[in-house]
Amino acid sequence: MSQVHFEQVTSWQGAKIAHERFVTDYNAQPHWAHRKRDDNRLSPAEVLGEEKSKLRTPEQLHRIFYATRFLRRLNRLGYVHFRRWKLYGEEALARHLVVIWLHGDAFTVEYQETPLAQYTVRYQSDKKHFKAVPEARRFETPYRSPQGRLWELDETIWHLAKRLPDYALRRKRRNKTMPIQLSLLEDPQATQE
Repeated sequence: MSQVHFEQVTSWQGAKIAHERFVTDYNAQPHWAHRKRDDNRLSPAEVLGEEKSKLRTPEQLHRIFYATRFLRRLNRLGYVHFRRWKLYGEEALARHLVVIWLHGDAFTVEYQETPLAQYTVRYQSDKKHFKAVPEARRFETPYRSPQGRLWELDETIWHLAKRLPDYALRRKRRNKTMPIQLSLLEDPQATQE
């Protein structure tokens, strides 16, 4: 039933409203799981009543989300550098601070709670570094540049995700021997001895 409301959405704000309506309706409607209750509470809102979860302080929330939330600055072309990858955010927001959410294989770049792009990532065997970024999706946002492009860029021309080369090993410095300065003219006393 909620799929109908989501299919009619045309903007991000509309999606938020449709989701809020879905959660409200879902919690207020009778559910099959509660059909045999003796107290005649049939919806999740009736079952939970006034029960609320614990409120968390900002410090606690920071510790909870520390492993999945990162702050980065977009470069002059709108890319963010993360774990040896260059991932596109939005060119119109160049040099702005963005939030990166990494949850499982979903990598999302967002600015002021508005998602700019979402990537699917595959991990290397260490479960930390990315092996590949097979899927990339940009979102329509109000932050797009009002100036259109001269030509449409496709995936063969424009790479939304690009692996950066690994760090090169440093070469060891050799101890340079100091050259000996020879005298231009011979010392007459040195030749007599």
